[in-house]
Amino acid sequence: MFLLFPNGNSDIRGVAVPGVEGEPVTLTEPVTEAIAAAFSAWLSEKKKVDASKPLKVSVGHDSRISAQVLQVVLFPVVHKSFGYLKPSANNL
Repeated sequence: MFLLFPNGNSDIRGVAVPGVEGEPVTLTEPVTEAIAAAFSAWLSEKKKVDASKPLKVSVGHDSRISAQVLQVVLFPVVHKSFGYLKPSANNL
């Protein structure tokens, strides 16, 4: 498994758009930026990324209505960390 959290999940969960009564938005743009920055730092450390060993990162998403909004927030954070970011076919 690529990334495993203490709760046994390998993904990030939250509510990204309003619309369901009683469920507040918890996956906000600042939270998404923080997660992207932390993931980028973790991956850079794990892969020993530096100028002589660049890392290519691809970002994709599923069909949820929040996906593109979150991707727009995530892209610059990851790009800043690695300098190269390859959009996958279903991206912007």
